[in-house]
Amino acid sequence: MTAFWALFALLAYGLLDGFRLTLRGWIGNSSLNEPWVAQFPILGKLDFATFVAVVLLVIGGALIHRFLNKPKTADLLIETESELKKVTWPSLTETWNGSIAVIVTVVVLMLYLTVTDLALVFVLVKAMGG
Repeated sequence: MTAFWALFALLAYGLLDGFRLTLRGWIGNSSLNEPWVAQFPILGKLDFATFVAVVLLVIGGALIHRFLNKPKTADLLIETESELKKVTWPSLTETWNGSIAVIVTVVVLMLYLTVTDLALVFVLVKAMGG
């Protein structure tokens, strides 16, 4: 069920935030007194872009629900969940030590690349007569 709501939320964000604004740009700015606006019994006043986004959201939600309830997909999600229960997660100390090791490695590599870059710039400037 979490997979459905996560995908549905992503679809809703994409449709209601991005697609709706893009569609409004294509058809022109909509205000509530333009012919693109209609009155709906449950939803109230909706402009054309919002109406299309809501219709696509309902259709997309139905398709996501159907896809996730196919036997192959459902079995895959069940198996994935059971495998995640077998994972041994690191302790706070192990996580902290690993993070420190990564940070030190990145800083050392950054310093090495900075010194190497400055040395090469110096050599090239001298070779070009600067």
